[in-house]
Amino acid sequence: MRCTKCSTELIPGCKFCYRCGERVVEQAKHCPLCQAENPLAAIFCHECGNHFAAAEACEATYTPRYVLDFVPDKIRAQLKALFFRLLLQRLQEEHNAQKHSQYVQRFYDSRFATIFEARTDQLARDVMALWERSGKAALPQIDDFLENAFEGLLDYFIIEFCPDLNDVWLPSAMLRYENLAPQNMDLQRMVFDFLDFEREPEVCYTNFAAMPKELLANACKRFLVAERDEKVFFICDLSLQGNCKEGFAMTDRAIYWRAPLGRARRVAYEDMHDLRLERDWLIVNGYFFTANPSLHLKLYRLLKKLHRWKRQVAVNA
Repeated sequence: MRCTKCSTELIPGCKFCYRCGERVVEQAKHCPLCQAENPLAAIFCHECGNHFAAAEACEATYTPRYVLDFVPDKIRAQLKALFFRLLLQRLQEEHNAQKHSQYVQRFYDSRFATIFEARTDQLARDVMALWERSGKAALPQIDDFLENAFEGLLDYFIIEFCPDLNDVWLPSAMLRYENLAPQNMDLQRMVFDFLDFEREPEVCYTNFAAMPKELLANACKRFLVAERDEKVFFICDLSLQGNCKEGFAMTDRAIYWRAPLGRARRVAYEDMHDLRLERDWLIVNGYFFTANPSLHLKLYRLLKKLHRWKRQVAVNA
């Protein structure tokens, strides 16, 4: 602080300028979270504990994934445009983008349009509340909030209202886990709900006591090297000869697999950093995985969910 009369640098907390005697009027800054007044030199808000430096650093460096103009009269239209942009991205990544116009027409012809309008009203109110409370400091939270919300809306629309347009049939059971808290999640049931092996031609073993011993030995020797306390959910045979020397398995911690002419791979759910759905295969942390188009898409969606689940568990811990 400097004296407003003679510009002398002042000692923090002083009441008068020691050079000219001018009374010091202490300036204050407002906390963006609780609006309490704090001294300019404050690092934390005296009322709610908000860290000013962290918020300022976030504002200066964070680039939002979803760029919005936070104007109450425009926010709903922006959210609707964002939904259609994300729908096109989803079709390009997972389905058939050439059918984009058919999906858009289905949006307007189905009752999902009414559901979406009601949901968008709530999203607009929640987003504006976050923005008005914290300003730019809320941008990361707004991004995460919108990502989860639109992920759920897209899943609901594509699975429930567009099954005939999708190249791969997706089970409705996937929708059970949209807003389920990690502590309430039955991980094994979720894995089977997503992969829906009853509709797949591959042989999947879940009862390892009844599984032929030679096949179990081949799987454990070739690709499934689980820890003693690791719970194995299934072993899926992808070998042409039916000998279980190639295939994949999933546990409560990781996915294990071996592709033909490839090496055994293991990737923990929490360590996934590169998950891509290609035309005829999956890429998991740079490693090649192949089964069939249906399993590729369902496994891709499952692994994304498991990675997010593990991340939530770590944050809550």
